Amino acid sequence: MAKTKAPITVLIAAVGGQGGQLFAQWLFDAAKIAGFAPAGVGLPGLSQREGATIYYLEFFANPEDTSLFSPFPEKGQVQILIGLELLELLRAVQSGYLSTDGVIVGSTHRVLTADEKLPIKGGFVTEQQALPILHRAARQCIVFDAVKAATFAGLSERAANAILLGALAASEVLPFPPNAFRKAIEHYGVAVNFNLRAFEFGLRYREWSDKLNQLENETMAEWEQIPEPDLPEPVRRKMEALSLDDELASTLKQAARWLCHYQDARYFARYLDCLQAICERDRECSSNLLVTKEVARILALRMAYEDAIRVAQLKTQRQRFERLRQEHRIADDTVYRVVDFFSPDWDELTGLLPVKVTGGKGHGTRATNLQPPVPDPQPLSEVDDLPNLPSQVEELKRPAVQLRLETTSLLGFLTLKALSLLKPLRPYSQRFRNEWEAITEWLSAVDWALREDYELAFLVARSGEMVRGYGRTRRKTLSAWQAFIAFLKALRQRGTPTREIVSLGEQFLELAMSGPQGPEKAWQFAKEQLARMSG
Repeated sequence: MAKTKAPITVLIAAVGGQGGQLFAQWLFDAAKIAGFAPAGVGLPGLSQREGATIYYLEFFANPEDTSLFSPFPEKGQVQILIGLELLELLRAVQSGYLSTDGVIVGSTHRVLTADEKLPIKGGFVTEQQALPILHRAARQCIVFDAVKAATFAGLSERAANAILLGALAASEVLPFPPNAFRKAIEHYGVAVNFNLRAFEFGLRYREWSDKLNQLENETMAEWEQIPEPDLPEPVRRKMEALSLDDELASTLKQAARWLCHYQDARYFARYLDCLQAICERDRECSSNLLVTKEVARILALRMAYEDAIRVAQLKTQRQRFERLRQEHRIADDTVYRVVDFFSPDWDELTGLLPVKVTGGKGHGTRATNLQPPVPDPQPLSEVDDLPNLPSQVEELKRPAVQLRLETTSLLGFLTLKALSLLKPLRPYSQRFRNEWEAITEWLSAVDWALREDYELAFLVARSGEMVRGYGRTRRKTLSAWQAFIAFLKALRQRGTPTREIVSLGEQFLELAMSGPQGPEKAWQFAKEQLARMSG
């Protein structure tokens, strides 16, 4: 679209709590940066109770034309319709706002209405029902599940609106260069690095949209194989008490299914205890519970860490062999072999051993205690320097064993199956103790940050996903996370303003998660920043 006398009209339909107002503000600022004169109005509705929210914007070529702005969208005249939730997008279409040559950009995920949650309703609007209507109504229709796309990108649900903004920029239906959107995100100043990362991912939506659909189908097929957990009544009640809104309830439901499958209901109860401690602190600071939601998502992933038992479980799942047949187009009557190669190092080899064999004095009691870690109520201690990352030389010196196992043979399959049956012994292992020490440290840092500043707490909560992988990768990313916390403490010790601490922390986090060399880049960035301040 080029600049014309008539304004460019944009309608944003969303649900309260999804960031619709932030999305509208980004568009407003991007229009100004691109040389347009924007005007807009918001009808927020029940924004804190997941009610419908509407934002209407008009972009004029000349500032004097903004006097012609209409505070109400005219039916049949909206050129770009944006939906952050499927039902609200569908309602806007059926209300007749979209022009005949209009464009739709939206997310297909659902936030159920109160009526849809009632059993008497008998169902709810689905993506399959809505998509044909959307495609018939628009000249161009760019729709995908932005929440699942956020997960695919390794981000939280709150990245969905920035991902949609990136997809909107990539579609070029607005005459704004991508840099105008980037500057708008920076100008508004809300979780800048986090939202920029999500925007850049959305900007490449053509590259990953097909893969997202394929992955979604595969994930759903595998997820359906996991049985619904039979939770004890006290655990179920605690889960319901923590389900303070739809997003948190959905996360807890998935965490219950996943962690009970990974370990057992007692393990999930431990998850709830940890989350409750954070939630109680969070409720004193914010009604949106953004920190709690972030911790809920990442804690479930951290608790389901990959060890030898988990690897054996994954290698022997029936759907794995079915997937291999499909991927390699192997006929049902064809005999094939699967050979797995393993290279466990010393930590992985000894990780399943009882703590009393490999740990220090008194460690046995700590490892078998299934009570949640209690966050340290005191501020984190001051530091003068960053802990070093494990060097490549040190890692190469670690003893490792090269193993080759034919999983499709009887001996190979039974070997892995026997290993997976050691699951009840996991809470008594050295690896379990190490993982829970790291999780305790993270939750303590979140608790400390909640006492300091909410933006800082959200950043520290997000930093939990920095620790990933297994073996060498996990040791390096855990060391990088410890350097991250030391960096924040060092900045605070120097009297750096909190807003600057958050900004520098976001840059560290983005670098750390940018690729295999990310932890080294982030560590070097932190050293340079501290050296600059000291100089």
